Amino acid sequence: MAPAAQAVRNQEILKTEYSEKAAIGALYDELSKGIESLKKGDVYTIDEAWEEIDKI
Repeated sequence: MAPAAQAVRNQEILKTEYSEKAAIGALYDELSKGIESLKKGDVYTIDEAWEEIDKI
């Protein structure tokens, strides 16, 4: 996707409203991924962990 088109897409995403249920569901999904990662023994530096948190 072209950078200009991506910027427009990002603006659309920012204007989208989410319900509390959807937000909690997204958080739960991300936490589940983290738990599975821990079970597999994946290790991240603190900087990598914060990068992942910032993506959420």
